Amino acid sequence: MKLTIQSAITDVTVYPQGGQVTRRGTATVDAAGEHALDFVGLPLALDMGSFRATGSGPDGTRILSVESTQEYHDTAPEESLAALRDEIERLEQAVGLLDERDKVLAQQQQWLATLGEQSARSLAWGLARGTAKPSDASGLLSYTDEESQRLSAARQELQRQRTQTARTLDTRRRELDRLSGARQPDRLTAIVRIETAGAGDVTIDLSYLVYGAQWHPRYDTRVDHAAGKVALTHQALVTQSTGEDWQQVALTLSTARPSATVKLPDEPDPWYLDVYQPPMPRPMMAQAQPLRASKVSNGPTFDGMSAPFAAGAAREAEEGAVYARAITMAAANVEQSGAAQVFRIGGHSDVPSDGLPHTLGIGTYDLPCRFEYMAEPVISEGAHLRALPRNTSGAVLLPGELFVFHAGVAGDEYVGATRLDLTAQDAELTLYLGIDDNVTVKREMVERDTEKGNILQTGIRRVTLGYRVTLANRTNATQRVILKDRMPVPRHERIKIKPLDFRPQPTSKTKLEQLTWEMQLAPGEERKIEWRFTIEAPADLNVTNMP
Repeated sequence: MKLTIQSAITDVTVYPQGGQVTRRGTATVDAAGEHALDFVGLPLALDMGSFRATGSGPDGTRILSVESTQEYHDTAPEESLAALRDEIERLEQAVGLLDERDKVLAQQQQWLATLGEQSARSLAWGLARGTAKPSDASGLLSYTDEESQRLSAARQELQRQRTQTARTLDTRRRELDRLSGARQPDRLTAIVRIETAGAGDVTIDLSYLVYGAQWHPRYDTRVDHAAGKVALTHQALVTQSTGEDWQQVALTLSTARPSATVKLPDEPDPWYLDVYQPPMPRPMMAQAQPLRASKVSNGPTFDGMSAPFAAGAAREAEEGAVYARAITMAAANVEQSGAAQVFRIGGHSDVPSDGLPHTLGIGTYDLPCRFEYMAEPVISEGAHLRALPRNTSGAVLLPGELFVFHAGVAGDEYVGATRLDLTAQDAELTLYLGIDDNVTVKREMVERDTEKGNILQTGIRRVTLGYRVTLANRTNATQRVILKDRMPVPRHERIKIKPLDFRPQPTSKTKLEQLTWEMQLAPGEERKIEWRFTIEAPADLNVTNMP
């Protein structure tokens, strides 16, 4: 017995590339035996080898197999495409009506101009014969002037409406071309063959992997300097163009990458060293043919995902947009599933197949935070305030865009955007919040002395340099300030660098002469950091990058 089962999408798991969709349908079988249940209208952008079926039914019911076949339609069955075509037809009619109204107004303007010319000749003849008065001419001129202004204003308004309507029409046409080109009118049917021992209702859950779906995280962070904390809002941008809308589904986001699961060999390949052999000369060709670039398929990327699907997924990631939101985002339940994290979105979600990003809330975390100032005057002026929150969210923070807001009396102030790297639990992340003018930094050269050497060192040029950095805390609280600077590093054996004096000694110094001072500045305190060094080189050696 063959039955068409009415199904609806109940659960969707979205991966960084691809997704798993579960449909549920119920059918009534009226007799024992084998039956074929058809799930119709499935999109083409799925892995036909990924069909899995489970379910329930009368005692003794068995699932025998899951097969698939193609459907053919004259037009795509999506309601969104039909609605889009209706809107395009309405807009085309609106543009046509506006053009007709503009023609009528143009005819009225032409009639008014003709009336004015004829009336002017008649008035001139009447004034010459004494049958007309000058007031008649004044009234005619006033009437024609008012009508001319009215008609001109009406045509300008019609032109504005037509331009706006034409732009909307062009947008809808391009949208229709994109959607029609992204999906074929053909669909798939999954056939679930079952065997029952009697009549009754059978419920089947059919799952399959789809292409054209993806998600990636984004973050909003609100830094509260006074409270010493950061409120981190974790969100997910979900994009899908699978050919079927997800309406009121239980949505799960997973960090698993099915295509990234590989089998390692027992041993790595041997590492051979050999003597270089020059290539054998090739015989000359009679005529070299120019090479032409060709497109090469990248092969499967997600359980058989073809290169066009992978390219489409990458394009969708690049088209991801960012939207500001003031409402607190809903939280998701975070689970650990093997090496992957799973975020179960609460309630039911709608994600249409439009290729646009849809923002879903994962959670908001209050992270303890410490603040400090970074000063690198050799690179950038001023002292940069940075926050160092610790990831106490209980989950690994995935890489994603990070938008930083600074809490203030008048509201949150947007500071800038950066990128959050993968941050493990209880690890620290760094947020730069811009320059704070209340902590001043001034760097200056205070000494430059050149010597030609003494009698025993003729031909040696010695340059002594001294620098000073002045730091001042104009805030009303003690601030931690980190100063970073440098001394030159010689890249020639005849150039020598000799440190002379550090006041105070740097907290750390690298082999590449990178200097770091860490300090606590009390309110109103000013501190000077000074260092001197000598550069020695032969006088006939042209040393680059000398100040």
